[in-house]
Amino acid sequence: MINFSLILFFIVNLSNSFTERILYVSKSLNDENYNRGQVIFKRDCAACHSIEMDLISTAPALGGITKRRKKEWLYSYTRNSYKMFIEGDSIAKDLRSQNWGLMSGFPKLSNKDLDAIYYFVEKKYEAKKIKN
Repeated sequence: MINFSLILFFIVNLSNSFTERILYVSKSLNDENYNRGQVIFKRDCAACHSIEMDLISTAPALGGITKRRKKEWLYSYTRNSYKMFIEGDSIAKDLRSQNWGLMSGFPKLSNKDLDAIYYFVEKKYEAKKIKN
């Protein structure tokens, strides 16, 4: 029987290295949280943040973000960075002082959605570190 999700996976990820594809196949195809995070990331985040997780795009690289920021801060910033900046959040102000624009807000993302995004970010980042 043909596994169409596996075929689709390879088509979508042709630009990834062979090693990274193997990691994804073995660990990620059946990882619902990873897949959910990847879909949301591509829809809501990839326009500004690099999917490579360690490259700067029009927004900072996100790899390792859950080790640098508390979960509650990430939730708040992702939902409304402007409010945090106006209220004087030191990290939001520091990012702005480094000439990063304020992030578009995503107030409708649930905690489950945000957890999936951050999970995807970190798994993708870890896979990239292994590859290099």
